[in-house]
Amino acid sequence: MKKIALIFVLVLVLLAKVTIGYTASANDEMIDLAAVVMKHDLTVETWQVTVKEEKSRKEIRNLVKQLKNSYLVSTEKTENVIKYSFSDAHKTVGIIESFKVIIPKNPAYKSEVIAVIEGNHWDKSVKQNYTSTINALPENMFTKNAQKFTCLTTESNGIIDSDVFLKKFMQDFQIDQVSTQTDTVKHSTIKKNIYGYTPLWDRYIDVNGTATNVQVAVNDNNENTKLTIGTPILVTEY
Repeated sequence: MKKIALIFVLVLVLLAKVTIGYTASANDEMIDLAAVVMKHDLTVETWQVTVKEEKSRKEIRNLVKQLKNSYLVSTEKTENVIKYSFSDAHKTVGIIESFKVIIPKNPAYKSEVIAVIEGNHWDKSVKQNYTSTINALPENMFTKNAQKFTCLTTESNGIIDSDVFLKKFMQDFQIDQVSTQTDTVKHSTIKKNIYGYTPLWDRYIDVNGTATNVQVAVNDNNENTKLTIGTPILVTEY
């Protein structure tokens, strides 16, 4: 099932038309998702925002120099790529910030820079720190052509079950063009994947003429139902 999901994600990414600026705006997807989850008395267990963009070799060399001046760095070299990993020595409360720069040794391929901002809970303080962190990404790291992927996990509880929450979630985000993929693999914990479109966000993936910018993975691996919600699609393990 994971291989099928991965293939599906890769196909969607190849078809994607996603553009962003890196400033957290009034309709920032992470802030919106967390607000709706908490509005319905659920808790944000984990969350992650990933921003990535391809760069020319000249741009990437300048960026690596810039990052080395501000972050801790480790280097990994393989047969095909050189990978730089950067982490922040001065961590913000509730936030983990990291960067990767991947440089293919074959000059025919472009380099890529990836920023990941994540945490394992969400409240007003984390929201403020998240906004400050994403707005303070290193200068010239990303342009409006970057791709941004957002996800969080939550779990049903005694106050609201997953079906009721999903109904309210769909209403709050005015989601339409809904399609559902049910997992029939034996012993799989993934019950279903739900895809749809909300007009509240500008970014979306165009798949064969159908706009998609919301994915929900429903996971029944314990007594409560775990929900992993992402936009425009999930690119993390769920």
